[in-house]
Amino acid sequence: MNQRHVIEVSPSGKTFDAGDELLLDAMLASGLPVPFSCRRGACGSCKVKVISGQYRATPQAANGAPASFPLAADELLLCQSHACADMRLEIPGWSLDTPTLAIDARVLSLRALSADVIELVLQPGTREPLDVRPGQYLKFRLGEDHSRCYSIANLPAEDQGQLVFHIRQVRGGWFSEGILPTLEIGQTLTLEGPFGACTWQHDDDRPVVLFATGTGYAGVKPILLNALARGARLTLYWGGSGPADFYDRDFLDRAGVEHPGFAWHPVLAAQARVQQVALGHGHPWAEAQVYACGNSTMISQVSAQCLAAGLAPHRFVAEAFVPNGVPAPVSTFKPLDPVWEKVGPRYSLDGMLAAREQSVRALALIASQLRVGMTTAEAIDMANRQLTRMGASHTWHPTYIRFGEDTIRSPREGIDPLRQLRATDIAVVDLGPVWDGYEGDYGDTFVFGEHPLHRACVTALHKVFDETREAWQRGLTGRGLYDFAERSAAAKGWMLERNLAGHRIADFPHALFGNKKLAELEIVPSEMVWVLEIQLCHPTEAVGAFFEDILIGEARPAP
Repeated sequence: MNQRHVIEVSPSGKTFDAGDELLLDAMLASGLPVPFSCRRGACGSCKVKVISGQYRATPQAANGAPASFPLAADELLLCQSHACADMRLEIPGWSLDTPTLAIDARVLSLRALSADVIELVLQPGTREPLDVRPGQYLKFRLGEDHSRCYSIANLPAEDQGQLVFHIRQVRGGWFSEGILPTLEIGQTLTLEGPFGACTWQHDDDRPVVLFATGTGYAGVKPILLNALARGARLTLYWGGSGPADFYDRDFLDRAGVEHPGFAWHPVLAAQARVQQVALGHGHPWAEAQVYACGNSTMISQVSAQCLAAGLAPHRFVAEAFVPNGVPAPVSTFKPLDPVWEKVGPRYSLDGMLAAREQSVRALALIASQLRVGMTTAEAIDMANRQLTRMGASHTWHPTYIRFGEDTIRSPREGIDPLRQLRATDIAVVDLGPVWDGYEGDYGDTFVFGEHPLHRACVTALHKVFDETREAWQRGLTGRGLYDFAERSAAAKGWMLERNLAGHRIADFPHALFGNKKLAELEIVPSEMVWVLEIQLCHPTEAVGAFFEDILIGEARPAP
């Protein structure tokens, strides 16, 4: 008889029964949304902590090669383990409550911060404060086909979960002029989120420079609060059209007295631009971390001039604001296929775009820390620490880093963990982090030194990817894309590795809703639910390169 065991998952207290089947299968059969991906013990997504009880590992897990992620003595993989008794497990960073996009929040207060800026304070109807990273925003649902995005201007966890917004009243604004004046205390609004990748990057030792225009200040204030609490060296440049636009002057003046490392500068648009004032102050731009929130013109100018002054591109983090009186662009996304492109209850374009942006930034930071002489194992450890610092809750596949001859191998093939990065070398970095419940898959190849074959490989890689992406926009199916990519690679003298065939991506874990390979898809793939993977190899030399990104059309502006 198949003996059943009771498995409790902490801290939710939810339970499920397990017999001889894998713990993962038993948990999924019970309807609990457990994180998982590969099912073969390679990705680590289903790693849990054992609080009590006994279990046995599958033979392949017990006798197989070491996993590519750390597994402590009190941890197991649900996809590789069977219960031998009643157990208590803990899934770090994961909730078993069915996630939802919609959050109801009631109005606590409204007050004027200036002649045209209103502070709106809401209290979500959730048991715990929203898990908000400093700098994120929420989307206000305003009826059918209408929504507006506003930055969270406080740290909710430190304010009894309250959400503070700074909303400028704009002529013709659907919310600011049509709804905001009618709100009453106790009234309920529906929100989505939080979203956004313009968030604190956990670089406590770096000097921080903040730029804001108008109510873009609301987007940087939580970053400012977080930086002040950490004792960071911090400077704010806030642009406005008149003195009344600096509506938080009293708080900023007090902060300047209480925190010697903080200074702020109100910048009137008629006198100068924020970046001109900042550049005149001689900041050590090569070491700085910069955040900017406000109008797109300011952001593009700050970016260009700070980068020219020595700022590293991956240390510029920005969110462009669109006035809420401007109509939102009509979505060009085609409907998702109900069979092959199913998504979960939290799927959101905002969430996916933010996850992609954060992964792009993470990859740049990780690549900047690769050092000649570093082993592959050391590089993977460094990369995983960086992802954790930046707020990744999971990695839906292991972090893959390959040097030299290992760049021709696919992720399922073994590599030499002691292989060292040489002064003249080629390196692949492939990330699969989960940010705020969304998968942000991204990978690229980097050249060290000036070996012409390495340079040619990376050039061909990006051309093949771009040409294949353009072919997708012309209406090729998933299968057709990889046939096209193979021909494109061959025309340039390289071989396409067909074992890397693209995959699904969505709200985590997408494996609950579908795991078909892109190269097997007989329909035209939709945007933001597929990753195009391209790996090239030289026909005779041990030189390879890899690039992957979410299939997405034109670059889309931040909300």
